[in-house]
Amino acid sequence: MALKLRPKRFGPVSVLFDPEGPVRFVSGEGGEPLPHPPYDKPVLTLMASVAHCLVESLRIVAKRDAVTLPAYAITVTAEKSLDAPGRIESMVCRIEGDLDGEMVREAKSMCTVSNTLNCKITLE
Repeated sequence: MALKLRPKRFGPVSVLFDPEGPVRFVSGEGGEPLPHPPYDKPVLTLMASVAHCLVESLRIVAKRDAVTLPAYAITVTAEKSLDAPGRIESMVCRIEGDLDGEMVREAKSMCTVSNTLNCKITLE
């Protein structure tokens, strides 16, 4: 009988956008909104950075198009790779709110953090 491994899951981490106030961060299910990203685990900080970058990219697109954004949340979950080296295999960003799909796609294409995750990293 073969042993079936399940990938470790991280999150959720949410970034809450409110057009009337500052961006807030929530770590875990039912966590308390905070004015800063989670910093207790680097992988959660990374996930919050992806979501926050998408929020900022959406702001840029909305400003350019003279669109007022509604309140919304971006919630990120991640799975760790089963093979070495240890790394995040995938992240899913779920958007909760009434946002235009084309704006979201454009924001994703300009998101510096998510685009950077494919980069080469060298230690010197």
